[in-house]
Amino acid sequence: MAIHNKSQKLTNYAGFWLRLVADILDSLILTGLSWIIQIGCLRFIHVFMALYLKGKGQSIPAYEDTFNPFFVQVFNLGLYFCLAFPYFVCGHFKWGTTLGKKPLNIYVVNESDLGSLKLNQSVIRFFSYGLSYLPFCAGFLMAAFQPRKQGLHDLIAKTLSVHKVETTVVHVADEEVEPPPV
Repeated sequence: MAIHNKSQKLTNYAGFWLRLVADILDSLILTGLSWIIQIGCLRFIHVFMALYLKGKGQSIPAYEDTFNPFFVQVFNLGLYFCLAFPYFVCGHFKWGTTLGKKPLNIYVVNESDLGSLKLNQSVIRFFSYGLSYLPFCAGFLMAAFQPRKQGLHDLIAKTLSVHKVETTVVHVADEEVEPPPV
């Protein structure tokens, strides 16, 4: 009897909780990046505003008093969207994953052949996230109850989120093998 070890990848659907953790990681990455860029942009605007006002002989407001909090929130939302679009679209299209999904071995694949996404699928999936958030993230919660763990955005874009696990398979063949000499 011969024993052969063979390494292969087995694929199963990424469950709701695993996907939730990946989404939290992606959100932390995008939020941190947008805050850093936002602070840099607002500081830059404040410095030039201060130089302009100083040149006119006017008083310079403190940084905290320069921007309306509503403006800051809208600015951050726009910045987040501008970062999220290439992050998710390129990530899913080019690599099949994102920085939040990669450590958890979650990949987004085409529903029909489990292959790479087409660019239009990736764009449709991104914009479908908006529908999945309404109402009360119900489109994401659908993944917990669907047999293939698809959220609303997956159903619309015809995609699957899969959890790839590398395992070692042992194959035993029915053939005679001489025992080793003693």
